[in-house]
Amino acid sequence: MMRTTRHDPSVLAPRRPAAALVAVLATAVLVAGCTGADPEPESTASELPLPASVTASPSATVSPEPSPEPSDEVAAAGPERPAVMDKKDAEGAAAAAKYILSLEQPMMVTGDTAEWEARSHRSCEYCESRLDQAKTIAKRGDVFTGGDVEVVVDKVYQRDVVTGIWPMDITLTEAATTITGPDDEVIFEMATTSAERRAELGLRDGEWLLVELAPIPEG
Repeated sequence: MMRTTRHDPSVLAPRRPAAALVAVLATAVLVAGCTGADPEPESTASELPLPASVTASPSATVSPEPSPEPSDEVAAAGPERPAVMDKKDAEGAAAAAKYILSLEQPMMVTGDTAEWEARSHRSCEYCESRLDQAKTIAKRGDVFTGGDVEVVVDKVYQRDVVTGIWPMDITLTEAATTITGPDDEVIFEMATTSAERRAELGLRDGEWLLVELAPIPEG
C-alpha cells in the first residue's frame, strides 16, 4: 500500500512522544523549534547551555547559489567536504550547512550514518529523526531512491556570542523520493518539495555541526 505521509516515524520507525514533529523536507519529519544544548564557542572545548531563543541579527547575505546536483554515483559516495568549511566565519557556516544537509540523501541510500552522526549536535532533534529513518530503511532492507537535496543560503545572521551559534535562513529543496520495500512494493512516494528553514550551525573542536533545523520563527 502506498503511504502518503512524509516518512511518518510511526510507520518506518518508533519515535519518542516528547517531540512534536512537523513535516519539513520531502523526506524529513521536523521537530518544531530549536531547543537543547548548543555547541561551544570556538574558543573553548566545552559546550554551553542553549538559551530558550537566539536573537538573529542580520550579519551577511550569502550569494544564493544552489548546491550542484550530484550524479547517482557521487550521491552514493557522499559529497566532498568543501575547503571553505575551514573558515570559522559566516562563509564557513554557510558552506557547512550545505555540506551537512547534503549528507542526508546518501545516508538514506547506503545506510552509512557515520558522517551524519559526526556532524550532528547531540541536541539536534531533526538530526536524530533523520538518523532513525536511515537506520530503519537499512534494517528493513528498503530501497531509497531520489531525494537529492539542494540548499540555497538566503541569509546568515550574526554569531550569537553566548551560544556560539550561527543562525541562517535557507531554502531547502528535495527531489522526488520513493521508498520501496524488499518485495518491490512502493511504501512511500512524494514529489519534489521546497521549504524555507532556519538552520543553526556551531563549532565543536574546530569542526562544524548542525545544531538544529526548524521552521523560521515568525516576526
